[in-house]
Amino acid sequence: MIQMADVPTIDISPLFGDSQSEKESVAHEIEKALRGAGFFYAANHGVDVQRLQDVVNEFHRTMTDDEKFDLAIRAYNKNNQHVRNGYYMTIKGKKAVESFCYLNPSFRPDHPMIRTGAPMHEVNDWPDEAAHLGFRAFCEEYFWQVFDVSVALMRGTALALGKPEDFFDSEMSRGDTLSAVSLIRYPYLESYPPVKTAPDGTKLSFEDHLDVSLITVLYQTAVQNLQVETSAGWLDLPTSDRDLLINAGTYLAHLTNDFLPAPNHRVKFINAERLSLPFFFHFGNNSAMEPFVPDGVPVPERGLNPVWQYGQYLRSSLRALIDKNGQT
Repeated sequence: MIQMADVPTIDISPLFGDSQSEKESVAHEIEKALRGAGFFYAANHGVDVQRLQDVVNEFHRTMTDDEKFDLAIRAYNKNNQHVRNGYYMTIKGKKAVESFCYLNPSFRPDHPMIRTGAPMHEVNDWPDEAAHLGFRAFCEEYFWQVFDVSVALMRGTALALGKPEDFFDSEMSRGDTLSAVSLIRYPYLESYPPVKTAPDGTKLSFEDHLDVSLITVLYQTAVQNLQVETSAGWLDLPTSDRDLLINAGTYLAHLTNDFLPAPNHRVKFINAERLSLPFFFHFGNNSAMEPFVPDGVPVPERGLNPVWQYGQYLRSSLRALIDKNGQT
């Protein structure tokens, strides 16, 4: 039997409050978790996760094949120029997972980065509002809810790194964030397409990877499926039907010179109807913070990492992930 990883549940409500001592206590827990197995559950986050499940399940239940194709990203529909926002389709006999990804609701036609055609910036296309009443409004509301949770978590992370609480604030612009929500559905099928097998024999829905993000904030159905690679080997992550699962992405690892590393993890193949709803929290395109190490932590012998402009990071890292693990 696979061992369970040590994934603590942290009450993050103090991060929304005024008590500095309570915030620093949460920050200490965040540091310990991210430097341990690399994951923690955030409790008391303020998101209505039951409503989230209900809306997303209804969306996937009512989408027609024609609607999916009309919204499909360029990898599936050559008539669509979107590479991020849109539908990621099933392929009969090859791929069963499907999803809908949407971006910053502030990316409207008059947004400066949209007007210049900047990569990674797209105006969201949505399914027909009459056929999917309230779906767009809910998704836009949810985007800002989980964005605010992410900002609070980054403020706690700043404290964990020995920095002022507002250390990252100038980079976390609502108008420019490249953050994205993916509404992923894993179906139950009587006849499932072929699945991948890891070197250790574990059947996988998605191979081992590091998240392309600053942090990832995930809500998913309480069906155990994730594993993290540790010094003790691959360990299962516990599940929760109430809390948000948090981990560092490769940009936070880059910024902190791996003081807060991005955990290597994978998705086991489980033939069960379930949802996986990650929010990939990103800075804006032009953000270019100087990498650092916390006070008292020695600088690596190789020196500090170079500055990596966020838009360049996102483009190259997403391409590398697709090249390694395939188009989702």
